Amino acid sequence: MMYRTRLVVLKIPCLKLLACGVAIWAVTATTQAQNLQRTTSSALNLDSALKPVAARYVVTIVPPPFVKTHEKPKTHTWYFYREAQRIALLKGNVDEIWYRDGQQRISFERVFHEDERVVDYSTGELQTLRVIVNWAELSTFVHPDELRHLKLNSKHGAGNTTLLQLSGVVGQDRLAIDWLPELQLPKRITRQDKSGFKVRMDLVESAEPAHHAWPRPGAKSADYLHLDAADFGDMSYDPVVRKSEALDVRLGWRAAHAHE
Repeated sequence: MMYRTRLVVLKIPCLKLLACGVAIWAVTATTQAQNLQRTTSSALNLDSALKPVAARYVVTIVPPPFVKTHEKPKTHTWYFYREAQRIALLKGNVDEIWYRDGQQRISFERVFHEDERVVDYSTGELQTLRVIVNWAELSTFVHPDELRHLKLNSKHGAGNTTLLQLSGVVGQDRLAIDWLPELQLPKRITRQDKSGFKVRMDLVESAEPAHHAWPRPGAKSADYLHLDAADFGDMSYDPVVRKSEALDVRLGWRAAHAHE
């Protein structure tokens, strides 16, 4: 009886110790998760002032794998310019340039090089179209909230060479980003929608100032004819208006019309 009694007495502290260990493990795991979240938010370097930079990206568009087509992935070269009051994305035949004035009012112009025309979207016209503009998203290709939502999978390098690998689901899209905190830009970003359509951007080179051989915002379009997007209703016959409206529809800025 004494032996059995001692055995019972010994079991009780063991159970307490086990429960204590589980509790410690749970608290530690929670703390590590919270620390990871804090590290992710701070390591992204989103709160620092955005530095001027020029960058060249290769963009690859991959059709869904289950679509029966012989269409191969398409690649494009984009030039990106970030300044305090201007964000420009040069896509070849079409340039997209955003401006922000001293009162934080944002305007936009779309440049059609083949037609030698520029379509101007004033602050008021963007508001009429109910376009919500996030300057940080324009400046980094990714909305800050999306970046914070992603899981930090790994970290490589240190200091100016730090690279963070993040991934997750945002809305209905799968997103994977190799993020460069020093540049506040993605080295690679892959976005795939629910249909399997995939767009990947790869940073080839960055510079400040931009290389002389790179195309410059406004250099070719200085003498182009300008159109006001507010006048589209009276110019539906114009091919440039149709092109710009079609791009607006694709971005969700306006509803499609019969001629589109």
